[in-house]
Amino acid sequence: MNTQAMNHDPHSPIFIRGKASPDKQTKAPATPTRSIDWRRIIELALLLALVVAALYLVSRVVTPQVVQIMSVIVGFLLLRFVVRTVLQVTFTILGFLFWLAIFVAILICFL
Repeated sequence: MNTQAMNHDPHSPIFIRGKASPDKQTKAPATPTRSIDWRRIIELALLLALVVAALYLVSRVVTPQVVQIMSVIVGFLLLRFVVRTVLQVTFTILGFLFWLAIFVAILICFL
């Protein structure tokens, strides 16, 4: 245990200057960019192709009624994913609009 470091005030300028070493350079975090994540789109397309291929192979083995039931189940799962994504985007936008309305109301009260 380093008792010498423990006895010093960590907020003093000498302690802070002593911690920073000039040979260790820290990289600035990269700024996030709003670009299309093509890898994610490709993964989703491959997953959809895999589901279609599996459905085709199963349709060769089982009766059309089973294929129809499986199609309905997969359709509901896909619809659930789409609705959940749309609702997340909608509530995010509504959250921004809510805080914007509060900010505007405060500005109106002061002006």
